[in-house]
Amino acid sequence: MNSCIYDFETLGQNVFECPAISLAALRFDEERFTTNPYSYEELLSECKYIKFDVQEQVKEYGRKIEQSSLDWWKEQGPKALKKIQPSSNDVSISELYEFLSLDVQVHKCDKVYTRGNTFDPILLKSLLRNFNQTDPAKWWTIRDTRSLFEGMMYGHNISSRFIPEGLEEKFVAHDPCHDIAMDVMRFQHLARILNND
Repeated sequence: MNSCIYDFETLGQNVFECPAISLAALRFDEERFTTNPYSYEELLSECKYIKFDVQEQVKEYGRKIEQSSLDWWKEQGPKALKKIQPSSNDVSISELYEFLSLDVQVHKCDKVYTRGNTFDPILLKSLLRNFNQTDPAKWWTIRDTRSLFEGMMYGHNISSRFIPEGLEEKFVAHDPCHDIAMDVMRFQHLARILNND
């Protein structure tokens, strides 16, 4: 099963106004979960990442940085704070569509997962609207990992943010590549339990 997952980092929670800091995306094959399981390192190495010019989004497209989000980032420590600092490698938000359609090829995925369907897909549409572009993924392929995990764990009092054993020290919080790689590892872990592997 050809699947994708993506996750934005932002400077706000209003999907119609906040600027995107970065986007990470990953293609994976669900059929490998029980036959040739992924390692966390493999998933991280396959992750595609793009960091955007926030000031361009504010000046050119009227996006608004929320002070509460900026304050939250400042509280996450120096590693997280470094991820929101402007750099010479930041790209225009106009490259968003090409990244998803050519680099990630979400339109070829049977399922496209996000970590919250009331946030990431709507933010994506809001950003693409500036360029008269539409989401390159087919709408019926969109899935939500939190709902998926809660459904797979029905009847058990386990958080959908659980970390499979042995990965606690490897996970880097608030890094979008780690966030999506960990979601795939959660999915794989639960699939293997349900298949008695």
